[in-house]
Amino acid sequence: MNRSVLAEVLHSTSLHVTPGSLTVATSWRHPTRGPVDCPAHRLLAAPARQSGLAADSRPLPDEELRDGLTTAPTTVFTVSYERPEGGHRGLALAARSDDPPALCFARRQIDSWRAVLRTRRVLYVAAQDPLGPRPLSASVPPQAPGGFRDRWRICGCPAAAACPSAENAERALHRFLERGDEVVVVGTPLAGSGAWVGRTLQGDLRVVSTPRQAETLAVADPDRLAFVVAPGAVVSEVADILRVLRRRHPRLRGQHPREWCYTMDDLHTAVAAALAQSDRLLVVGQDTSPVTRTAITQAARTALRVRAVTTLDHLSPDDVDAATITVLDATVDGRALREVGRALDGLGPASHVWRQVHTFKETSHPAYHPL
Repeated sequence: MNRSVLAEVLHSTSLHVTPGSLTVATSWRHPTRGPVDCPAHRLLAAPARQSGLAADSRPLPDEELRDGLTTAPTTVFTVSYERPEGGHRGLALAARSDDPPALCFARRQIDSWRAVLRTRRVLYVAAQDPLGPRPLSASVPPQAPGGFRDRWRICGCPAAAACPSAENAERALHRFLERGDEVVVVGTPLAGSGAWVGRTLQGDLRVVSTPRQAETLAVADPDRLAFVVAPGAVVSEVADILRVLRRRHPRLRGQHPREWCYTMDDLHTAVAAALAQSDRLLVVGQDTSPVTRTAITQAARTALRVRAVTTLDHLSPDDVDAATITVLDATVDGRALREVGRALDGLGPASHVWRQVHTFKETSHPAYHPL
């Protein structure tokens, strides 16, 4: 793709730009390449305004821009590239030819974005959605704005999806206590699930969150030890803890695995697979969804660069200077995610890939399941 990139300084006699301002092209016509679309034009307007220049975003006149017209009233800094499927995309900034500050700013902007034009892969991690992932749309079912408890169950499932795991855990816990067992809650509860703890027990609740804690757990009667899985816990981490508890206490009894929720386990798996292949993590919007918190935590462990993109104004060339970028949707309606996707489409040919892991729990014995 880099061999198809052309960065040029062209001129126009019909486009008029006022002093102290820039015209940001939403589309323009190249002298030889023809029409050039500009999906990433919004990335140019915000920095211009932040620098004190007015910015007007619109299509440039149909007149073809020309090279070598040194007396033309308007100078247009451009960069364009060929699309594999045909046609051209690019960026263009126009300023008055007698406005040195605007000319200097326009040149710097085009040069900075030109440096990061490339083919790239964009990975999206989709939360469990009854409707399945939809390209460049919200990764969770559209819901009314609200707090964490309005949008997400304490196990990590979207509020629109039925999941009885918290009720199952509470029921199992009371059943074991009524039988006289000593009960521990296994796994790290999902942030925000403290309400489940408070309404479940009248006293202190012992939580075993790591295999190391399981190694040092002291119990009154090893023959009467039982466990329940914390809603929102990652099942693979729970399995590691239970492996230690079962070795130390062979008569351990506990909540049936079919009552566990695998949402957080699936999110951890999908996020880890995406981040392992990525050079950047962009978090679009403002939210504390389970998938977002999972990704930020995992990225911190690997020192992967994370950028919060609340609006396109906060997206810089350094943020997209990568071959593979994971983009997470932390919005309610997915609008900001679509805007970022379109902008990345305008910075070189992009492949948009959705990553989702979903665990299906078998309700019948595998030996009797029809092939």
